[in-house]
Amino acid sequence: MTDLIARAMKDKSRPGRDIARDVRDNTSKVLSFAGVKPKQFVVDFLPFRGYYTRLFASMVGEEGHVFAAIPDALTKIGRIAKGRAEIEAFAVDLPNLTLINGRPELAGSPPQPVDVFFISQNYHDLHDEFMGPVDIAEFNKSVFQCLKPGGKYIIIDHAAANSASPDVTETLHRIQPAVVREEVEAAGFAYKSNSKALANERDPKTGSIFGRTTRYHTDRFILKFERPA
Repeated sequence: MTDLIARAMKDKSRPGRDIARDVRDNTSKVLSFAGVKPKQFVVDFLPFRGYYTRLFASMVGEEGHVFAAIPDALTKIGRIAKGRAEIEAFAVDLPNLTLINGRPELAGSPPQPVDVFFISQNYHDLHDEFMGPVDIAEFNKSVFQCLKPGGKYIIIDHAAANSASPDVTETLHRIQPAVVREEVEAAGFAYKSNSKALANERDPKTGSIFGRTTRYHTDRFILKFERPA
């Protein structure tokens, strides 16, 4: 895995802005935890500008495939529409990358079973008014259904304090890991493990993730779930 990840991160087609994120976002450890392998099929849900999408496409190789899931219903949001345009542009040169646009509740409607479903820093948004909100129970059930038995569901998000109010996803754009576990396990998933690769104990979790001193320095959790075989 170490060599696979190193090759993906050294890919010369990666833009400078992506390379600049690698140290800050501890990317090698995140990829190691996600465990994407050659020949696998991966969904990257709401990938914004395709930071992880490019890496996954490199890692799965010619015999694998990556589906960048960007639901049409969410392209009313400017940054999502802009991100999709960027991914469409570089996907021209990546035959193992396909954009899919099914309903959010259907997890983008992947055309075939996949090995890994990945969502980074957008799970909390699904609960919010500007995204619908999305029926989170239906979403998680759809993720379960699109994964192969033994397939992995990886969620990265900004941690909320244990005492946070129920509307914390709207007010601070954070979510409690315990809430994520409860929602995902309700869909039939088995919790496997977590990673501290993006943890930041100095984050008080009391401010918005967009705050001047907080942005890019939030305490982020990474959870791994599995569809039982």
